[in-house]
Amino acid sequence: MAVKTAAPDLKPQWFQILLALADRDLHGYAIMKEVLDRTDGRMRLWPATLYGSLKRMLESGLIVEVDVPARSSDDQIDRRFYRITRLGKRRLAEEVERMTEYIAAARAKHVSHQGKPA
Repeated sequence: MAVKTAAPDLKPQWFQILLALADRDLHGYAIMKEVLDRTDGRMRLWPATLYGSLKRMLESGLIVEVDVPARSSDDQIDRRFYRITRLGKRRLAEEVERMTEYIAAARAKHVSHQGKPA
């Protein structure tokens, strides 16, 4: 019987970037802003982290660079837009499933978000 090897966990910033791109193409600053807003400021993707991550995610095939959408304003013409790939969607779904399993285990142990038994 072959042993199934799971893909390595996504880095937190990669997870957040893929989640930002899950439903639309975005440029770097928009990704940064969405992550900051969605996490209530708990995760700030500084430019070096963001663009370094985007470069490695492009190389890994998780995202691709796409043309500027026609609906974009003129001030976005020089921005690079990114799109999640099928592989990126699959890895994002796998990571969500992994997290869901962890949350289920924590709930089975009656762990609440405040650290007190439910």
